[in-house]
Amino acid sequence: MPTLSRCTALVFGLVCLAIISTFLLEYFLSTTPSRPFGHTQMAHLVGWIGMGFIGLTFVYPLKWWWRPNQVWPKRWFHVHIGAGVLGPSIIFVHSGAHFHAWVPILALGAMVLVVISGIVGQALHHWAFQQLYDRRHQLAFKGMPEETVEAQLHDLALQEESLRWWKCLHGPMAWSFVVLALLHIGGALFFGGV
Repeated sequence: MPTLSRCTALVFGLVCLAIISTFLLEYFLSTTPSRPFGHTQMAHLVGWIGMGFIGLTFVYPLKWWWRPNQVWPKRWFHVHIGAGVLGPSIIFVHSGAHFHAWVPILALGAMVLVVISGIVGQALHHWAFQQLYDRRHQLAFKGMPEETVEAQLHDLALQEESLRWWKCLHGPMAWSFVVLALLHIGGALFFGGV
C-alpha cells in the first residue's frame, strides 16, 4: 500500500473512531434517564476541558504568525492536529443532545468546518508533497541533471501552492469559531451557567 494511502487510511480511521466514540459517549451520557448530562456541572467542566484542548491548537499558528521565518519542531504540528481532533470530540460530548440555542449551534457548525478543512487541507498538502518527492526520485533515477529535475518539478511545485486554497477557509472559520465560542461562554455565564 502506498505511503499516501496508509497515511490517509490511518487519519481517516482515527477520525472515524474519534467521531463514533464521541457520539456513543454523548448518547450514553445524554439519553440515559438515570444520568442526565446536558446542563450539569459535569457538562460545563467537559466544555472547559474541550476548550483547553482547542486552545492548544492555536499555539502552532500563533508561533508561525509571531516568527514566520523560523522552523518550528514538527511536534507542535502534531499537537495542533491531535488537539484539533480531541478538543472538538470533547466539545461534542459537552453539547449533549441539546441543540436549542443559535449561538452554540453556530459555534458547533464552525468548529466542524474548521476540523474538516484542517483534515482535507493536511491530506492535500501531504499528497502534493508526496507527488513532488516521487517525481524527483523518478527523474533522478533516470540520471537527469539537477537543473533539469528542478525545471520539471517547477509545475508540480506550482500545483502544490495552488492547493493551499484550503487555508482561506480554515483560518477565518477558526476565528469565527473563537468569536462564537466566546459569545456562547459569555451567554452561559451571564444566564447562570458555570
